[in-house]
Amino acid sequence: MTVELAGAFWVLPLAATLLGLSGLLILYRLLRGPSRPDRAVAIDALTLLAVAAMALSALFSAQAALVDVAILLALVSFLGTAAFAFLFREAPQTKPHDKEPK
Repeated sequence: MTVELAGAFWVLPLAATLLGLSGLLILYRLLRGPSRPDRAVAIDALTLLAVAAMALSALFSAQAALVDVAILLALVSFLGTAAFAFLFREAPQTKPHDKEPK
C-alpha cells in the first residue's frame, strides 16, 4: 500500500533540514552544558531527535519497518531517561536528632 503525501517534495526536505539544525543546537548544549543534568537532557533530546529522523526516513523510503525501529529507540530512550533521573536524585537529608535537655 502506497500513500502519497501532499507537498512531500518540499515538506520532507524542510523537516530534515530543521532536524539537522536542531541536532547541531543540541550538540552545542551537550558539549557546553554547565551541569551534568543539562548534558543528560541533551542526550535525551538527541535520542528523541533520532526517533524523529527514523520516522522521517520511513516516510522518505516508504518502509514501515523503520517505524518499528523508531518505537524501539523511543522505549530505550525512556529507560535511559529514568536511569538518569535515579542517578541525579539527591540523597535525602538526614538531620541528627536533637537531644532534648532533661
